[in-house]
Amino acid sequence: MKGAARSFLFASDHLGGGGAPISILSLAEALVQRGHDVTMVVLSDKVQYDMPRGVAVKKIPFTYKNAWQKLRRFRLHAQKLDKWLSENKRSYDVVIANLYYTHQVVAYSSLANQAWLCARTDPAQMLLSKNVSNFKIRRKIKNVYGGRRVLAISHGILESISAYGAAPRQAKVIHNIIDADVVRERMQDEVEIKDYIVFVGRLGLRQKRYDRLLRAYKESGITQKLVFVGDGELEHAQALVRELGLESRVVFLGQKANPYPYIRHADLLVLASDYEGFGRVIAESLICGTPVVSTDCPSGPRDILTGELATCLVPTGDEQALAGKMREVLDAPPVIKPEHYERFSPDAIARQYESLTHNFNITG
Repeated sequence: MKGAARSFLFASDHLGGGGAPISILSLAEALVQRGHDVTMVVLSDKVQYDMPRGVAVKKIPFTYKNAWQKLRRFRLHAQKLDKWLSENKRSYDVVIANLYYTHQVVAYSSLANQAWLCARTDPAQMLLSKNVSNFKIRRKIKNVYGGRRVLAISHGILESISAYGAAPRQAKVIHNIIDADVVRERMQDEVEIKDYIVFVGRLGLRQKRYDRLLRAYKESGITQKLVFVGDGELEHAQALVRELGLESRVVFLGQKANPYPYIRHADLLVLASDYEGFGRVIAESLICGTPVVSTDCPSGPRDILTGELATCLVPTGDEQALAGKMREVLDAPPVIKPEHYERFSPDAIARQYESLTHNFNITG
């Protein structure tokens, strides 16, 4: 551990499925390994992962019982959080609030002025997916993030928050941890398929745009098969494959507990998303030595595909450009260097969290 030991408090909606809990726990583990004290507060009963050794966890769920409580749920949940903080009689050097529900609770709590609100997805895109009007999105984002300390895992998320009128008191970008040693260890297995390109992620039309990928793949004329690793809207995706006449060339493998061998043995990984939070599979693919072609969507790919790899980005809505870039990269793969992913290492990211201002304390 470098420097003095510090105490970190992480708050989160849940520690269930999805990439965000994995990223949060990876960070907590990295900080503990550097000698820091880490406490995890979960604002629900949903804890599906084992805690890293040395990380304390406290569940503080809240379920509203009527319409009045639903309307005031963030304030009421904040009261439960404050009660625990008072009883706990601890002080914390750095407080990180993760995920949108927790941001709203913390904004009403005694942590409001100290906490960094860590945006792991674009809140505007999340609200748009729920058919919230632009007027309400602007109001919500200004209310939650205006005048607060805001931490984002990509520059695009921070730009989106600002574009919707929020002016944070402090703002900082710190990327997710991608542990290259773990990826290298897990990528060694053989796979049952050869000569293919791969998509890894949940099949969700609104975000991942597998429809765009399938059309670009057909347009590209490449000979490799297209393999999908992930669950989601399988029936709709299969119907589109039939509509495009690609049944013999597209393979759906479903969810895999270890996707890394499928990335490692692929000739190319492709993302056609409309938006990403960070796009960690891009960095993981680089560690596997597999080149990536991605849409230049908000908000993560351009943070990862930098330098000479930036040429592997294409405009979000341009299927012909995506098809052409797939052919181009397969014909002449770029050189992937350690510096393309070493900046996401556990130590590198933990050091950035250590640098956060921590001159506010909570006392019981």
